[in-house]
Amino acid sequence: MSGSDSEEQASIAEGWRLVSAGRCREVVVGDGTECRLGHVECRGGSSFGVGVGAWEILDEMPVFYNLNTVEKREVLIVFLQVMRNLDDAFLVKAWQQGVARTRLFFKLLEECLTLFEHRREGDCLLINSSSRSPDSEGPIMPKYSDLLSPSINAYLSEASRQEHRPQGTPENGYMWHRVSPQISSPSQPYSLREALAQAQSSRIGASTRALRESLHPLLRQKLELWEENLSAAVSLLVLELTDKFSNAAASHSISTDYSKLDCITTILTSIFSRSQPLTFWKAFFPVFNNVFNLHGATLMARENDRFLKQVAFHLLRLAVFRNDSIRRRAVIGLQILIRNSFYYFVHTTRLRVMLTITLSELMSEVQVTRMRSDGSLEETGEARFLRKSLEEMADEDRSSDLVRDCGLPPNALDAIHEGSADNCWIWLEVKYLSDCLLLALDAGTEHALLAPVMTVDRYAAAESFYKLAMAYAPVPDLHIVWLLNLCDLHQEMQSWAEAAQCAVAVAGVIMQALVGRNDAVWTSDHVVALQKICPIVSSDVAAEASAAEFEGYGASKLTVDSAVKYLQLANKLFAEAELYHFCASILELIIPVYKSRRLYGQIAKCLTSLTNIYESIVEQESSPIPFIDGTYYRVGFYGERFGKLDRKEYVYREPRDVRLGDIMEKLSHIYESRMNGNHTLHIIPDSRQVNAEELQPGVCYLQITAVDPVMEDEDLGSRRERIFSLSTGGVRGRVFDRFLFDTPFTKNGKSQGGLEDQWKRRTVLQTQGSFPALVHRLFVIKSESMEFSPVENAIGMIETRTAALRNELEEPRSSEGDQLPRLQSLQRILQGSVAVQVNSGVLSVCTAFLSGEPATRLRSQELQQLIAALLEFMAVCKRAIRVHFRLIGEEDQDFHTQLVNGFQSLTAELSHYIPAILSEL
Repeated sequence: MSGSDSEEQASIAEGWRLVSAGRCREVVVGDGTECRLGHVECRGGSSFGVGVGAWEILDEMPVFYNLNTVEKREVLIVFLQVMRNLDDAFLVKAWQQGVARTRLFFKLLEECLTLFEHRREGDCLLINSSSRSPDSEGPIMPKYSDLLSPSINAYLSEASRQEHRPQGTPENGYMWHRVSPQISSPSQPYSLREALAQAQSSRIGASTRALRESLHPLLRQKLELWEENLSAAVSLLVLELTDKFSNAAASHSISTDYSKLDCITTILTSIFSRSQPLTFWKAFFPVFNNVFNLHGATLMARENDRFLKQVAFHLLRLAVFRNDSIRRRAVIGLQILIRNSFYYFVHTTRLRVMLTITLSELMSEVQVTRMRSDGSLEETGEARFLRKSLEEMADEDRSSDLVRDCGLPPNALDAIHEGSADNCWIWLEVKYLSDCLLLALDAGTEHALLAPVMTVDRYAAAESFYKLAMAYAPVPDLHIVWLLNLCDLHQEMQSWAEAAQCAVAVAGVIMQALVGRNDAVWTSDHVVALQKICPIVSSDVAAEASAAEFEGYGASKLTVDSAVKYLQLANKLFAEAELYHFCASILELIIPVYKSRRLYGQIAKCLTSLTNIYESIVEQESSPIPFIDGTYYRVGFYGERFGKLDRKEYVYREPRDVRLGDIMEKLSHIYESRMNGNHTLHIIPDSRQVNAEELQPGVCYLQITAVDPVMEDEDLGSRRERIFSLSTGGVRGRVFDRFLFDTPFTKNGKSQGGLEDQWKRRTVLQTQGSFPALVHRLFVIKSESMEFSPVENAIGMIETRTAALRNELEEPRSSEGDQLPRLQSLQRILQGSVAVQVNSGVLSVCTAFLSGEPATRLRSQELQQLIAALLEFMAVCKRAIRVHFRLIGEEDQDFHTQLVNGFQSLTAELSHYIPAILSEL
């Protein structure tokens, strides 16, 4: 910078200081078409040429930024005094001077909002911007000097005299009183100006807060009122100028960036992000509505994503306020965004994604829980207010009253295109939007409430992560984050199948997005194959992936390499769980990627892995011991201390080595810690039906029952016992959503009785989802029971043994040269069926139902079924003994002789009840 330029800038700065300090004459306002600060004569005898027009402050912005905070405020007071006296024609003429100057003008308005912002102590709990406030902690720097010119003092006085408040407590919850002159005293002067000067001169404290605290309470209250009113006046003037600018921009008569309207978006964002009084918010939302009416197409475009996201965040922030008037206006603001979404896009998909993102960000700042006196956590008022706002947003019945109370026209929410009579607004879709946001809010709140018990109750921790993942499903990035957190938790617990399902779900989100964009080697058929492994993979995510392309949350992050990475992780975890069928399906999804890229080495590795996997499957299916992927237990909760779990049933999936006693001990440990002095925990030891009304008050009950998964094609009405049901079905995919357990009972109330009195109740449970799942337990959505009479029970027992023998005789071998039944397995079943010392089971059936009074009570059909079952059982035993003779060597001859003798003895005994058995065999 040259010497002359430096001297000129110093002269200009000095001129601004003279004007602001009141040492120059009154500001001269023009005739409405031109405004000049004129040639000002200074009181010190010198003269200073301020410029040829009021707009020249924009040319001296570098000088303005070199001023201190107090000087900036006082220069802005001059600027605002000029602005409030200008007519619209001059403003439009000024905004026509160029885009750069228009931006500088709005930059100055931003400075006004920043430097005149007023925030009461403890106000606006959600605005974490105290560092932006000029009166935050720091050296004493008064907002306004005592040397202001008369015209500036007049502006300040007029602005600060907005003391028209309702009687009693106003809407904003603060009691306002006028300060009485009689309260002044020599030690506490009545004049606020004198009090501030006295406090500063005595150098009390080292910050603005200390200066305030040094004032008499009544003077401090007057200062608060004065500063809030001045701040409101400045904000309202900025809002008025913005509204005028918006109207002028609608006619394209000014110079600005019409592609983004950055002047408007910047000011609106600045307004939202600062503390504002209720008086301002009452005036703001009609202007906000008008701006979106005039410029909705531009403001809702993807180019303004950042602006929309900020607006959505601040509207949700205001929706948390305890002040009902501000909160209702935030609801109207959200509805204005919804109206524009309907008007320009005919749906709210993209807006739903954006609001979900902003709600997630807000939840990280809002305190949703607080500590009770007993040390437990409860939901805060902020969370309840936000929930209430989201519900009101979709309340059609209250909508018209809300619009009227906020000063908007009755048709403010109509989304009707010109030349059409159809309103695009769909309340059902707004309700769905509200429900999605409430789901995310509830998931976040529940996660925070569970924080103290998550280390003990890993089931609850997993469910909490799962609910968060599902709540944020519309946003792939957030959905994946919570799924991976859940995956890590499962790996810590060595729950390999559940961890693998999480990895599959992540891969599914990415794969569907890629298929939806036609940007991958996969097709919809591959997605269907993935859904068979993990049913929660849904096509809805693919439809919204492109809608989720907001800054920092882009679907562009979803790549083929990412999908392959998580498919490989799922393959590794499924292998740990020995669920090899799933491994094979996953590898077959990875191979097409390597083929498309001609990565032959990777293809070879995949094929080698496939070979090993299929060999493992063959080994599982040919093993004499049926493969069990896990154990399953039905758990019923009864007791008010369980909260939301009370009177609900779940099916738990546990590792295969977890027995009934183990899970009883584990659940007792988890829930005993939650009992207080008024509640105790009790385990119901059997599987009888529970009547919750008959349980003892103050006692919480857990009913834990081992259950069996039901195969897809299994006949649930079969009378057979289920001990062999899984071994006869092969390994297959092993995805279960139905489970059953049998409960013995008698009509006289006892659980056990003789065969002629022993009934059986079979209960079939349907879960919400299928195992293996992303969580350890699934809610029971349906429970059905059927009863078997004593004779049906007996027939089922005989049919079960018959089926076991036939399975050994007819099951094909896994390799050539091994086509005969397994000798050891056959010997075990035969010994339990026909050996003399154990054949009392079949004989006891005959004694109970084919002799004496019980026989007379049987219906003809039941009698025929029982006899047919016994004859078939004996026929299969005879066939099995013959096969056994062909298989044995010299060392097993004695055992075979025992089997023959036992069979002959059993036949003779049965002939007393069924004479035809001798001719049949």
